[in-house]
Amino acid sequence: MKTYEMRDEEKEFLAGYDLTKYDRPSVAADVVVFSVMKDDECEDVRRLQEKKLKILLIRRGGFPYKGSWAMPGGFCRKGEDVIDSARRELGEETGIDDAYVKLVGVYGEPGRDPRGWVISSTYMALMNARACHLKAGDDAQDARWFTVELTDVSTEVSGIGEEIVKNEVEASCKVQNEKRYRLVLKNADSDIKLTAVLRRTDMSSCGRSSDSYDIEECEGLAFDHARIITEAVLGLREDVRRDMKLAFDLLPERFTLTELQNVYEQIWDMELTTPNFRRKIAEYVEETDAYQAGERYRPAKLFRRRTDVR
Repeated sequence: MKTYEMRDEEKEFLAGYDLTKYDRPSVAADVVVFSVMKDDECEDVRRLQEKKLKILLIRRGGFPYKGSWAMPGGFCRKGEDVIDSARRELGEETGIDDAYVKLVGVYGEPGRDPRGWVISSTYMALMNARACHLKAGDDAQDARWFTVELTDVSTEVSGIGEEIVKNEVEASCKVQNEKRYRLVLKNADSDIKLTAVLRRTDMSSCGRSSDSYDIEECEGLAFDHARIITEAVLGLREDVRRDMKLAFDLLPERFTLTELQNVYEQIWDMELTTPNFRRKIAEYVEETDAYQAGERYRPAKLFRRRTDVR
């Protein structure tokens, strides 16, 4: 690649440029880590094969939000690319540094971090939990998997769909759509339950390109992570609708078709018709010579992802 060559005038400009004239934020990289796995405490044999969508959270060991739960992440090191920071944090927490990683969004709202102006570049990562080796970072007390439940509770709240006023400037804007979501995160090995209620407002009629999220209630989650997790779950659902192959990143190399279907059902939070699902997924998988072992019923044929299909 050809190297950019600065002219003398540009070098002179940069030599006298004073970056301290502008306030500079701290930059963090956070990761919403998704996986699909069983709840070991399940006593119903018939349900042992059902896996649930989960995210990895760490319990903060220091202030602010000491004792609250948060996504893995941390501040970028000097000279470090933001996505490299995210991959480093991911590797330190899970032992995996080659997971599928995608940007969720950039969050820099004033007041989101009581320590000061902190901008977070947040990513989602998809991984097979069997390959993870959880380890809480230096500023964390614990690291655990939490089952994700995100439901639309708009019909439970009165006044949805009415015209609202955001502020004086936007007083003439009409909201096209407003929804409320309830986020519930549960840890299978304890009685830890984290909850939040968020309002999502579509402001496209006001010339804004993205939705607005407001945290109305939150219990146990640090910072604005309830909002970020909600956006990540909704984004994952849409991403997998557009590209069904993404779900394979949540599975081991070999899997049963029932396990594969369960992954999609957990992501989309809906039950799928087995014959229709298998017809739709057929082009993406191929049989192996192996069968599922260690189960209490007839072993099922194992499949793997076809690498020649894009």
